[in-house]
Amino acid sequence: MRSAKYFVAAAFVLGLAGTASAQGTSTATTQPTTYGATVSHWVASGFAGGGFNASSATDDPRIQENGGGVSFGGQVGYLWHGFVGPEFLAEWAPSFDVNAVFVDGNTHVHSYMLNAIASAPLGADGQLMPFISGGYGRIAMSADIINPITLTTDNNTNSVWGSNIGGGIMAFASERFGVRGDLRYYHASNNTNLDINGSVPDQLVESIVSGVHFWRATGGLSVRW
Repeated sequence: MRSAKYFVAAAFVLGLAGTASAQGTSTATTQPTTYGATVSHWVASGFAGGGFNASSATDDPRIQENGGGVSFGGQVGYLWHGFVGPEFLAEWAPSFDVNAVFVDGNTHVHSYMLNAIASAPLGADGQLMPFISGGYGRIAMSADIINPITLTTDNNTNSVWGSNIGGGIMAFASERFGVRGDLRYYHASNNTNLDINGSVPDQLVESIVSGVHFWRATGGLSVRW
């Protein structure tokens, strides 16, 4: 009889444990697993595009209107609950049209921006994500410059602080993978205090990149996790 009592008690305890386990499993499966407006996540993109409507603060004739050229870049950001967060954006334009006497060629522009990004996930799974982002960083220009004193050619790079603002949309065909389209405006700060101790090529590049501004339209692939 005592063994039977122990057996009944053990069965009762195991039954309670099984019920609790089933309830825990049921609760776990009801947690959100999509990327709608509930799940915080990372998003990264790689893209290519082109620049247009380039100019400078003083309408410098050395900057050509199509100076933006072809560009390549990447982005990584974090969206808290799918809505807002930080973003790092890097772009590189291997050609940037500059018409200056001592510029021998190989002119390109690259930028590194730390932004704030805001998105509005649409759909139960956040398939469509319109977004805007903007912030500050560095805009740099490199070019082969002919030194008018030594008549030698050297590659010179100079950078200034700049800003960017833009927006677009990310569209996801699956839970993780999608595409991104973006239209963005870049504006370098206007540096009126050139480095008088720098070389002539350095001063030339610094004067060209100072105040330069342009638009870029890009498209590419995105992944979120």
